[in-house]
Amino acid sequence: MAPAKTVAVVRCSRYERKLLRDAVEGAFALVPEAAAHLSRGSKVLLKPNLLSSTDPPERAVNTHPEFIRAVAELCRDRGCAVLIGDSCGSLAPGSTRSAIEVTGLDRVARETGAQLLNFDAAPSVEVPIPNGHVLRKVRISKPALDAEALISLPKMKTHGLTLLTGAVKNQLGVVPGRGKKDIHCAAPKPAAMSQALVDLYSVLRPHAALMDGVVAMEGNGPAAGEPRSVGLVLGSDDCVALDAVVGRIMGYADGAVMTTRFAHEQGLGAGDPGAIRTAGLTWAEAVVPDFKKPPHRLQGALFKFIPGFLASWIFDQVGSAHPVILEDRCALCGECVLNCPVHALRREGRRILTDPAECITCYCCSEACRQRAIQMRRPLMGRAIHRFARRKRST
Repeated sequence: MAPAKTVAVVRCSRYERKLLRDAVEGAFALVPEAAAHLSRGSKVLLKPNLLSSTDPPERAVNTHPEFIRAVAELCRDRGCAVLIGDSCGSLAPGSTRSAIEVTGLDRVARETGAQLLNFDAAPSVEVPIPNGHVLRKVRISKPALDAEALISLPKMKTHGLTLLTGAVKNQLGVVPGRGKKDIHCAAPKPAAMSQALVDLYSVLRPHAALMDGVVAMEGNGPAAGEPRSVGLVLGSDDCVALDAVVGRIMGYADGAVMTTRFAHEQGLGAGDPGAIRTAGLTWAEAVVPDFKKPPHRLQGALFKFIPGFLASWIFDQVGSAHPVILEDRCALCGECVLNCPVHALRREGRRILTDPAECITCYCCSEACRQRAIQMRRPLMGRAIHRFARRKRST
């Protein structure tokens, strides 16, 4: 029997430098397998979550710059050559550069001596995925492939499509520019998208992950939710195990988060809580019982009553939704139109119009909207299944 995977769960109440440094060092100390990759002279790439090019750190959309600073300083002080790189979730020209400036990541890089990389402007390599279920190949930023140690720095957030944004999903940022759009087109449904993310993860797995859960995002994540003080830093050398712990902290049923379940079933990490131990805080101490889920989630309790293949189909039905524009908030900036991979939105005069028949429910439009002017509305079938799941959970 394989030894249990360790996920460090430590307290950190705010983004104060000493507190963050202590929490990051504490997480590495509890998971020595992760710290082993921080050897003197090694090239360490930190991969944060830079989803938004416009939201400031207090909105809890991106990995907080002070969290990134704490990890960068620790790696530097251990003699590593530190790089920080990502590709923004928005496809607007210059969005990654804007995200770096808005978050203050350029200042963090200067002050820590780290090399800052814009994956959209860096060379990329097409990588085959031999055992891919949805993707057969993917274009990945070359610096991410060349790093001697890759450390994922995800943000603790909900996600309307995949339920949570964790360390597995954070790998999508190694795909530069419009490559992310191509993946959404290849995987238009929630189950397919979750599997596509696992396909990508299978060819580039971080050596370690540290999650920024000091202030998380709950509700309508990953961009339009609300900040929630959780006060946690989590770490592991197994991204799947880390995501499994985060899922429980948020209150999801085991198996509800498909990226975790698929990766576990394919032997890419430990997704079964029985094969995971927490160090620092216990499971019970870390759980946030009233954490608000995305409005379009599948209630996890439903998984107790049905087999996995049927759960995947139902997840697709519940996850299917189309964008509704809140015109009183819409600034007509056109970001949603630009980021839609299937051209299901268009601007006509002073309105943004949507075509539900073309929508693939990828959430790219709502993620890109700076005004939070887009709501995703489920069809009748999805609403009916959602109500059924709620009744089951309450009985």
